[in-house]
Amino acid sequence: MRAVPTDLWIFLAGLLAGSVNAAAGGGTLLAFPVLIGVAHLSPLVANTTCTVGLLPGIIASTGGYWRELSAGLRRDARRQLLPSALGGVLGAWLLLSLGGRVFARVVPWLLVVSAVLIAVQPLVNRWLARHRPEHGYPAATVVVPFGVSIYGGYFGAAQGIPFLAAMGLLLPRPIGELNALRILNAMINNAVAALTFIALEALHPTGALDFHAALPLALGSVVGGWAGVRVARRLPATALRGVAACVGIAIGVYLAVTR
Repeated sequence: MRAVPTDLWIFLAGLLAGSVNAAAGGGTLLAFPVLIGVAHLSPLVANTTCTVGLLPGIIASTGGYWRELSAGLRRDARRQLLPSALGGVLGAWLLLSLGGRVFARVVPWLLVVSAVLIAVQPLVNRWLARHRPEHGYPAATVVVPFGVSIYGGYFGAAQGIPFLAAMGLLLPRPIGELNALRILNAMINNAVAALTFIALEALHPTGALDFHAALPLALGSVVGGWAGVRVARRLPATALRGVAACVGIAIGVYLAVTR
């Protein structure tokens, strides 16, 4: 059995990560280092456990954003279902196929780049508002979710930031509606990636997924995901973005130095 204080830290990490995912994206950057530092998981196992453990919180956030999904936006949402699912499966397969050694080399850079993307999100949004085409490109609802979901299935941290950036450039929709599409994309992507990890671990156990750590992470993420939507509607996400960016850069540099 895992010590109670460890489970408590993991629960709190899920709580904060679920809130950050609902408000701005990038919650994996908060849960990932806790699983490494507190639960002593390898980077690869921490990543797969984050994907499985944070999924319930993303589902809760998707339900919270349902009212933002207007009739027209739901058509865009339906277009992205299949590409998001296929991209998530492909990304999960790449992670398990390439193995822990490749992941350990790549993850510090993914963390730092993701953290920087979170930090500059407001600047990106303002630039997009000036350069976005008048009618946009409807094909973006297929191409962007597929590409972002490959990245998300491989490493889910801050996948919503490139999603918002690309969709904001290609579709003339308010950022609030794009945020609802972002969380839906994350739910589909994480769901298929999590199911892939669980199925492969059940069929051929390799220790690539820690179910014991995933449980408190999931419980915390549900509470955080439900509350984060309500907080996101009332408060700016600047503080949450700042915390996620700082933690992501710090752990990325640490992993790069100690690898």
